[in-house]
Amino acid sequence: MAVESLRDLTFSHKTDVWAFGVKLWEIFSLGEVPYPGMSYTLNFVAELENGLRMNKPKFSTQTL
Repeated sequence: MAVESLRDLTFSHKTDVWAFGVKLWEIFSLGEVPYPGMSYTLNFVAELENGLRMNKPKFSTQTL
């Protein structure tokens, strides 16, 4: 879920785009778990707000 959805429980087209990006990441990583070993906490949301992002999936190309 997008940061604002986790923090404020708000949903919009932008949060849908974020979720779609995560879904694409899951597809190109062949089903790996996003942010492995992390659970939803206020600290996790703060880390996302400070720029925490997933690594490039194994099967994506540079042009994606």
